[in-house]
Amino acid sequence: MKFLLFLFTLAAVLPVSASAATIRIITPYIGTLASEYSGNGISLKDTGEMDGLYAQWINTDKFQANGFYYRAPDVSYSLISGMHLNFDYYIKPSKSGKYVVGAGFEDINIDMSAGTHIAGLNSFDMNNDVRFYFLRAGRYFYYKTGALDASLLPYAGYAHEAISGDIHMDVAGPPPPMTVDISDTDNHPLAGINLELTFAHFISVQGKWMGRFKKHETLNDYSLMANLFLTRHWGLSYRYKYMEYGSSSDRYNLAGLTYCF
Repeated sequence: MKFLLFLFTLAAVLPVSASAATIRIITPYIGTLASEYSGNGISLKDTGEMDGLYAQWINTDKFQANGFYYRAPDVSYSLISGMHLNFDYYIKPSKSGKYVVGAGFEDINIDMSAGTHIAGLNSFDMNNDVRFYFLRAGRYFYYKTGALDASLLPYAGYAHEAISGDIHMDVAGPPPPMTVDISDTDNHPLAGINLELTFAHFISVQGKWMGRFKKHETLNDYSLMANLFLTRHWGLSYRYKYMEYGSSSDRYNLAGLTYCF
């Protein structure tokens, strides 16, 4: 269902005709996902293959929209899939910067079936779906010198997080199998900063941090993306991201071929 929603969003982007202020980017990725889980007396750590598809549509004076869908079929006895959607609307663009208001959605699902692979357990199964929706507002600041263009976006916002799922565990020994409901909801503020550097229009590097401030912890999200354009339309892309989700965290490294039009 998540992938169908992503394809619907991508299809809505593609048919619109291009203009001088419009940029579209599509990048398929392949790489690795490292996942860690710690909870209910169990610690798991594993790395496996991951594939993803990224799409972005930018009108430099009006808006940007992007979506990223990824899937790792076998990490820590789990199928891990996720999706990110984001839309920003620009206000009062000028040579020095512009204001932005936006909304986003993030979803990560872990479908685990460890069987007898965990010591002391006859079986361990988990379905965990973490979704959060957020609103944000901030301002871009521009800087240009020679062939270097830079932009900085500090922002603040508010998020709603919804966790659904359960854990089924059969401990070796007398205790009967048990099922634990791990569903929860939370509302919390967030803040972040995005930095982008572009050199001579063919090398770009983006660094981002977002923190979600919950009652007893801060969940961090760090990402890095680098693009090297070999022609006006084709380029190479590298993407790194580290995400914290309470009892679990994911880290991926991806490489892909970018098409820009």
